Amino acid sequence: MATRSVPQPPFSAELLADLHADNVTPELREQLWPVVRQDGAALRFVHALDEVSAELRALGRSDRIIHRMPDDLAAELEQFVDGFDLHEEPTEKGATIYRLPVSAPPESAAPPENTAAPVVSTPPTAPISLDDRRRSRLRWLTAAAAAVAVVACASIALTAVRGNDAPPIAQPTSDVAHLGEDLSAPAMLSALGRNDATGLLGSAAARERCMRANGLDRTILGSNNMRFHGKDAVLILLTGPRTPKITALVVGTGCTTGDPQQFTVQDIG
Repeated sequence: MATRSVPQPPFSAELLADLHADNVTPELREQLWPVVRQDGAALRFVHALDEVSAELRALGRSDRIIHRMPDDLAAELEQFVDGFDLHEEPTEKGATIYRLPVSAPPESAAPPENTAAPVVSTPPTAPISLDDRRRSRLRWLTAAAAAVAVVACASIALTAVRGNDAPPIAQPTSDVAHLGEDLSAPAMLSALGRNDATGLLGSAAARERCMRANGLDRTILGSNNMRFHGKDAVLILLTGPRTPKITALVVGTGCTTGDPQQFTVQDIG
């Protein structure tokens, strides 16, 4: 049986995220860590994941966080992550796909002379796991939810420090978000997992054209209509330059190829 080789630099973000989350086999973990520790780019990526995890833990222990996350915000995050991709992949845990060898044609009673032997393809050395596909597609979305949670918790902490004695009241999500200079956590959540933009940016193809017109080539995580500085706009959430960041792109409603209409673009997380 062939021995699977150890991945070498440059490592993919998916592999490093799995390694950081201890989501690889013990054998691969023992082989990978020494190599990762010798690669500067990989080590910086792992340290960035450490910082996000540490920030989340610190916010959870902070005395300044006197209010838990609002129920509607927590429910939207949970529903978005849990409900993603349920109808596109089989639900059996650990399901795999195997490529079967090509069968030889049935042998005749008197085969003709000089007939070449049938060629049998060699099966792959390892099955293709559907779990790996699920993890790679969900990883950015989960990271985005975590980044939004960090910003949301920080916003609650800032409210407590400023001495706001009134209990926080969760505001209902409207179809049009109103933003000021900065993109807040509620504004980001208004687009995460939704594609409610209307008008010229109402289709996925139009949003793709708008994104590329702004010099970006990412996965779109959601979109929503909004008002930005009193103007009609569209908020488009994208995967960030690297995990676990996400990018918020705010554009005019007529954004298209050759006319980016960019209002602002921010990396979050």
